[in-house]
Formats: sequence, C-alpha cells, structure tokens
Amino acid sequence: MGPIYFMSLRKVQIFGVRIDGLPKQLNCLIDESETMGIDGTQTHGPNAVISMLDMVLDTHGRGESTCSIHADNCPGIIL
Repeated sequence: MGPIYFMSLRKVQIFGVRIDGLPKQLNCLIDESETMGIDGTQTHGPNAVISMLDMVLDTHGRGESTCSIHADNCPGIIL
C-alpha cells in the first residue's frame, strides 16, 4: 500500500454494547465492505441490530439464557 491508501477516508459504522457482567463498553467498528445488504443499504433496522447483538452475545457472552436490552437513540415503533 502506498501513500494513496491514507489519503482516502474509510466509512465505518459503530455499534456499542455494554455488558453488565463485564466492567467495560464494547464498541464494534464495522467497515463499509462488511455491512449488510447491497452497498451497505441495510446498515440500520432490526435485522442489522439483531445480527450485531447475536455476534456480541456469541463472542462475549457467558452462556446466559436471558438478557435485558435498553436501546437508546433507536428510531423505531414501540408496539
């Protein structure tokens, strides 16, 4: 990679989760080439959020059978 690599900005999505059992915040940076959908068109919405939560619970969970979720700044309809 040459100097041009650092001249182009990268687009990333950030997804943060705090797990109460661990005393830390987990932030995931998702590169534009790794987003859901064609050309990253489905980066928001329930399918994307559930997929990211599933990844976090699979990699950082401790075998819990239940969890409580608080979503802040989440546009959506509460039914």
